[in-house]
Amino acid sequence: MQLAKGVRAFDVSTGEVFALHAYLMLVFGDIPAVSLASRMTGHNGVRPCRLCNINGVQEPDGRTYYVPLDRSRHPDVLADPSRVKRYDPLNLPLRTEDEFKRQADEVQFASTETRSKELATKYGIKGRSIFFNLSSIIFPLSFPYDFMHLIYENVMKNLALLWTGQFKGMDMGTGECEFKEKVWEEIGAATARCGPHIPSAFSANPPNVADDKQATTADSWSFWMLHLAPVLLENRFPRPIYYKHFIDLVDIVELCLQYEISREDIRKIRTGCKDWVLEYERSVQLSKRVLIIFIGFTIKTIRIVRACAR
Repeated sequence: MQLAKGVRAFDVSTGEVFALHAYLMLVFGDIPAVSLASRMTGHNGVRPCRLCNINGVQEPDGRTYYVPLDRSRHPDVLADPSRVKRYDPLNLPLRTEDEFKRQADEVQFASTETRSKELATKYGIKGRSIFFNLSSIIFPLSFPYDFMHLIYENVMKNLALLWTGQFKGMDMGTGECEFKEKVWEEIGAATARCGPHIPSAFSANPPNVADDKQATTADSWSFWMLHLAPVLLENRFPRPIYYKHFIDLVDIVELCLQYEISREDIRKIRTGCKDWVLEYERSVQLSKRVLIIFIGFTIKTIRIVRACAR
């Protein structure tokens, strides 16, 4: 706040003292950290997203909330005709600053603690953030999501677990996205053998993605996803549709990582994210329980990329 008001500074080119102003416009961090800064309930809340008002659903007999676009087969939705059955990924109910601050005030100044907790659960907001005091901060747009955790520590890792039948130890359903026995081990070994042939300026030696969990960092997943996986995964899936679907994700990520992004690129990112998620729901054919959870993870991430592109 002091910097926004201005501090005395000296201009050596003119020999004059002037008021130097600095304004905080963006707040970065992983999802839990930014949830604390913005006073949000977090990514496992009933309304977990700080950018939109999508409501979460729980897996049957579970306690964690997830946010699939298509929840038409969920037991709670089937039992309540008034609940949203499908969300349009290009027309999500986005939060506005006026709404965000009004809801925060309702929670902060509720008549009882019980009422405050009820409203916090309903809105996904725990109260007024200290950043409300800065006029340069716009809620929620000043709190963008962390691309590293979203893509490399979330979607990429979950895809690998899904391809190997290890996603939360669940039955995968009728889809055919799992590798046949030993295929993932072969891919991991081939990844590790690439090291001597990769210039050090590109990346450190890539680890064996199949068994070296300690060495697989976000950086190594990024290099593997963008440069190695398109070659190593070709003709490895039982059906080509899953390879194509992965390459579509790689194309989206490459667009997001460009140094310059045009309006046409933004359009491609938005429509690409929408098409990727919808195709996933159509083609993977997961069991109902896994669909709710995995698509929830994936939607949460891809929806955020799309919203930020907007």
